[in-house]
Amino acid sequence: MAKQPIAVELEAINREGETQVVRDSGLTVQGYSVYLRAVEASGLALATWVADYDAIGPAYELAERLSLALAIPLNMLVPESLMPEPTTVRAICNTN
Repeated sequence: MAKQPIAVELEAINREGETQVVRDSGLTVQGYSVYLRAVEASGLALATWVADYDAIGPAYELAERLSLALAIPLNMLVPESLMPEPTTVRAICNTN
């Protein structure tokens, strides 16, 4: 079945017990996951895991590159209070 990519998602995750997405600063961020969301021919939108990272820099770099290469949006599912400034993210990415 053909899948149509519709978005790249970058999530802050907490791995205590069951892995869960950190939606606010109430949970500790313990890593970042990159997913590719696609719509199947049946109309179902499913996410496929791409990679996990301990730091935001490499995760953001991969997510941004996928988004640009596939010409689809990048959805940042990271609480704003935990997200570094874009210039900080780019500096981190450029040093790796």
